[in-house]
Amino acid sequence: MAVVKIGQVKQTLSKAMQYICNPDKTRDMELVSTNLPSVGKDPTAFAQYFLEEQHRIETGRAPTKTTLVRAHHIIQSFDPGDNITPERAHELGVELMERITGGMQHYVIATHTDRDHIHNHIMLSPVNLETSKRMRVPRTYLKQLRTISDELCRDAGLRVLKEPKVQRYGKSRPDLYTQLKGESVKESIRLRIDQSVGRVESFEQLKRVLRSVGVFTHVRGKYLTFEDAETGMKFRDSKLGEAYDEMNIMVKIGQESLECISFNKSMIAKQDSKNVSIWVPGTKRNKQITVPRERLVIDGQTIRAWLPRGSDQVLSDRQGRFVQQIPTEGLYEYFTPPNLNIEKLIRNSLPQIYTANPKQRRRLMAQALKVEEVNAVVTQISTVREYLIEGGMTSTQAVDAISNTIRERQADLQSLIVASCEEGLTSEQVESLDAQISSSEKQISDLARQVRALRGREQQRTRTEDTTAQRLGKHRGR
Repeated sequence: MAVVKIGQVKQTLSKAMQYICNPDKTRDMELVSTNLPSVGKDPTAFAQYFLEEQHRIETGRAPTKTTLVRAHHIIQSFDPGDNITPERAHELGVELMERITGGMQHYVIATHTDRDHIHNHIMLSPVNLETSKRMRVPRTYLKQLRTISDELCRDAGLRVLKEPKVQRYGKSRPDLYTQLKGESVKESIRLRIDQSVGRVESFEQLKRVLRSVGVFTHVRGKYLTFEDAETGMKFRDSKLGEAYDEMNIMVKIGQESLECISFNKSMIAKQDSKNVSIWVPGTKRNKQITVPRERLVIDGQTIRAWLPRGSDQVLSDRQGRFVQQIPTEGLYEYFTPPNLNIEKLIRNSLPQIYTANPKQRRRLMAQALKVEEVNAVVTQISTVREYLIEGGMTSTQAVDAISNTIRERQADLQSLIVASCEEGLTSEQVESLDAQISSSEKQISDLARQVRALRGREQQRTRTEDTTAQRLGKHRGR
């Protein structure tokens, strides 16, 4: 079974060619082939030929949007469960290109063996050799690629994905009300985010890509807000799910678990187009750390840097000379660890109410709020019993213990999100990971409710004590 995806390379074609032809991934370029004439196996020469070919047909013409596409990047991933050799996978990639182009476009194919699943990276020139014009990719092109790939896999004795059943029923009334309440817009925004994160290397790039597909991204303190350009509807990241907050968006972009340090712009020692050097707090500006720009999220005067967990960070002196190397988590000796935003982590448990009658909707919502109040009391009682009575902790100790558990669950969630970004996942694997991510989000939400319950209890006790003290004071004053 093979999964096929397609994207475009609009800049840094040479880097893209070097990436797909990486000798460590392609058996020292043994699994690299091309139909380009007389260029050998040189990634730089591949890119140069593509660009010169396009320059010839663009000479004397006004540049258009399509001229930005320097290559179509096709990925053909094979299921680890299929008994296929890298050589056979490479042959299927060549056959796919010959079938789809008819020999009328140049291509470079590189088969990667560095992952559990074998996959082909294909760079396809947009120039049609017969017409000397640029190829325009229709909406049906990906379907054509997948159809041909499925035929080749079937002929090779490999499994293919079943076509999903399409329901052709009209929308039910609840579905219509869901759409009116913005649920379909939420799902559309989630989909556009998921489709975009794999195409970018930084948060700023993601904002530009999302803008091009009709989603505006706003950074507002601890929250991201996504705005649908067509409807004007705005949703905080917490309304889309924890997998769409700033932390996990950055995890999806970098495809690795991260830690966050925050600093004010005044802490910047120097910067250029690629990196930002930051004075390390508490060192009297004698130590600095350099962070790549793609790891930054700018929120007014505050900047958050998302750094790989489990990696080492290098500190240097004023002259840029090496001082020490510490784990990313060790930076919290200098930088303030990020606080947990408990309210943000709590999932909304109120049900969707499908009714066009405003009076009935208000009545049902009032009932739902009462149920929520009862659930909050139940949560408080069970939390107090578990941590304070049976566990023998104080409220502060219990909050700290639960907060640490939340951070552990967040680390687990990051790992699941990284796994879900892997190429070549089967539909069953995707469904399993989605279910685990949803379960992890619920666990975090439940733990956050426990923290809120304990804090609410302490606030209630403080108010009661203050009220009692005031009454006693008045009594004594008489």
